[in-house]
Amino acid sequence: MKILIIHPSVELYGADKILLYILKILEKENDITVLVPKNGILLDEIKKISSNIKIIVNHDLPIVHSKIGIKGLFSLPFRVIKFNKLFSRNSFDLIYCNTLATIMFLYNKWANKHVIHIHEIIENHFLNFGFSILLKLKTCNVICVSHHVKQKLLFSSKYFVLYNGIPDLLPNQTTTINENEKLTFVLPGRYMEKKGQFFLLDTLKTIDDEILKKCSFLLFGSAPPNNPENTILLSNAIKENKLNDFVQLCGFSTNIADIYIKADVLLIPSLMADPFPTTVIESMMFSKPVIITNNGGASEIVKETFGIKIHPNNIEEFKNAILFFIMNKSQINKMGNMARQEYLHNLTLEIFQTNFNAILKEILFI
Repeated sequence: MKILIIHPSVELYGADKILLYILKILEKENDITVLVPKNGILLDEIKKISSNIKIIVNHDLPIVHSKIGIKGLFSLPFRVIKFNKLFSRNSFDLIYCNTLATIMFLYNKWANKHVIHIHEIIENHFLNFGFSILLKLKTCNVICVSHHVKQKLLFSSKYFVLYNGIPDLLPNQTTTINENEKLTFVLPGRYMEKKGQFFLLDTLKTIDDEILKKCSFLLFGSAPPNNPENTILLSNAIKENKLNDFVQLCGFSTNIADIYIKADVLLIPSLMADPFPTTVIESMMFSKPVIITNNGGASEIVKETFGIKIHPNNIEEFKNAILFFIMNKSQINKMGNMARQEYLHNLTLEIFQTNFNAILKEILFI
């Protein structure tokens, strides 16, 4: 089967990683072409999967994004029409659009079957209505990464829900906490207000320095391409709040083991409704308890046995959750092991592959 996969970014964050897992599933029995807007580290990872995967880089790829503006929206249909000349009618058996940013590619004739895999929650009601209408008008199959994502869209009763899954990187690991060592909290994710880094700083200001001396906070990630200044803003906020001794910006790492092995507890305090953060699954796979906000897909899989759920921007709840782990180190091993058991039962790559293949089979025969 000839499949065209269209993806809007070339980094290695959540949706990018899931794309790599999907490519590993599909490449063995299919002829795969991947269309992306620019070069980046994601392409190196794709090449490692198979040299048979064709990669097309086109800088004019029409993508819907937060900075597109009124002018960009009006010009988008014309760009799509122009771009449709890239391939002829029925060049492929299936078009697979990864994320809503590629939604306009549902409106081409390169294949009879179209699938869109949605990794986003659109909180703006006007935009959500627009995306929902675009999905409704085009005969396509929609895969959502969580029930939270599905429920936010209109006309979604027939949409599929597919939880992400990831490979088991450390199958024989054990979690141990030394009572006399500093407790390390890790927050992985893009440096942006909605991911909760500034929420964390506001919370740490309310905790006594004598308590903060017992722990460290590592922030792994990088600024989004359209807001590169966020790294400087975050660094300045750490200095202004006199948290330099406790909080460290660690940058982005392609090796997730480097991130999670350093962690005792994972922090995922998104202010936005996070669709289904891969970081939650990664923390569970590495036997790490988590503190999450309860406004997205993560709350569907995190249980009280290994995680604490807080409300977005609720500093008191966040503070109490952090203090719980500082004061109850003995619970971390137990909660981490329970997190791993939940991962093994529901969120491995093998389970994801089985569920993905079942959905794809149903789609192809609809």
